[in-house]
Amino acid sequence: MDLVELYGASFVDWEAVAASWNKRTVPSRLLLFAARRYLDLGSGEWGEDRARLVESVTLPDEIKAAFAAPPDPQGEATNEWGAFVDAAVAAELEMVPYGERPVLLAELRAGLMQAAEEAGKVNPLGRWFLKRRDALPGEDLPESPEYLPI
Repeated sequence: MDLVELYGASFVDWEAVAASWNKRTVPSRLLLFAARRYLDLGSGEWGEDRARLVESVTLPDEIKAAFAAPPDPQGEATNEWGAFVDAAVAAELEMVPYGERPVLLAELRAGLMQAAEEAGKVNPLGRWFLKRRDALPGEDLPESPEYLPI
C-alpha cells in the first residue's frame, strides 16, 4: 500500500467534490474554509503532478492549492491537513447515492485501518490514518460491505 499517496488524499474523488461544489452543498463550502485554514498554517511542498490532478475540475484555487501541497506527516500542519481531507470526503459523500454510501464507507474504513497498521498505529502517520477512519460517519453500520439500508 502506498502510504504517502493515501496520506496525500489519493482516495478522494475530486470530480465528485467538484460536482458537490457546483451544487453549492454545505460540505463543499466547509471544504473551502478547511483549505483556507490549512493554507494559512503553511502548506507543504507544491507538487506539479498533484496540481495537474485537480486543474481540470471546477474548484476554488485555494482548494486546488491545498490539495497540491500536503504537509510532511511529521510536521505541525497534519491536523489542519486532516480536517481538509475530512471535508473533501464529506463533500464527495454528498454526491454518492444514499444506498451506495455504506459500501463506500466500509471500504474506506477498512483501507484506512490497513494503512494505519502498515504505518504503525503508534507513529504519527498511523495515528493520522486512524483519525481519518474515526472521522467517517456511519460507525453504527455493520462492518459488512454487503449491508444496504432499506
